[in-house]
Amino acid sequence: MEAAQMQFNGNTDASSARYWDDLAKLYQKETRISTSDFHYGPLLPGDSVLGLLPDIGKNSNAVFQTLEKQMGGGSASFQTLEIGCGAGQNSIFLAKQGAQCVAIDISEEQLAHGRKLAKKENVNVDFRCVSMDSLNEGAWAPASFDLIHSSYALPFSADPAKVIADCAALLKPGGTLLLTTGHPLYAGEWLDIGDGEDGVFLPNYFELEADVRMSMDDKTMNAAHYWPISQIAEWMHETGLVIERLLEPAPLPIPDMSEKEIRAQVPYESKGWRALYDQLARIPVVVIFKATL
Repeated sequence: MEAAQMQFNGNTDASSARYWDDLAKLYQKETRISTSDFHYGPLLPGDSVLGLLPDIGKNSNAVFQTLEKQMGGGSASFQTLEIGCGAGQNSIFLAKQGAQCVAIDISEEQLAHGRKLAKKENVNVDFRCVSMDSLNEGAWAPASFDLIHSSYALPFSADPAKVIADCAALLKPGGTLLLTTGHPLYAGEWLDIGDGEDGVFLPNYFELEADVRMSMDDKTMNAAHYWPISQIAEWMHETGLVIERLLEPAPLPIPDMSEKEIRAQVPYESKGWRALYDQLARIPVVVIFKATL
């Protein structure tokens, strides 16, 4: 890993696409991701518990959309955009609730899985191969979406501040940004501290080390980045977004749950993440921001 970090020059759209195309089939096979709840991260409760989603059944932007219809533009339906969607399970869930969903990802292989899944679930999701770092080059006018959401895609961005600024520009007045990203504590290293105990060592909170990964074919490197929570909050503040909620959720008590309970209550999990339960139970794996414009 140290050698890989020395040779790694940063994520690009091309390298990210190759990495996720290579991983997509195994990732979708080994990770159970529900389309019956909105997920935020591994082993965590879904939105049925956390309750962060805006009410899709009620028009949260009624004034804006009334004006829009009077001017002869657009639809009064609830418009959502998912960034770094993978197979778009969260968008499929939202489509089931009546939302009109666009889902973007850099990987054509991930999107292919998503299109098949949406067809199986009998919902319409507009899947597009678009880089999150090129949102402002997309085919969307400013103020197009009621909700923009992303679960653990931002760590792979080459310019996270720009991604957040572009999201703010694409939100309708009163719209919501729901963003899950890697918790900075999870950038630490687990060390044995003696007497059978271990803990997290974080050399520098303000300059966090990236998690550099290698594709299955050993040809492409990709990295997940971490930032201080205050840095992400500042990026949002600079765009005019107002943070309403900030969560560092603990996992559900997986060891005490039956398989039936896990399938019913845990929308995102895998054997690999279950093996890391003891770590996730002591430090948060993600931080969730809910912000409005």
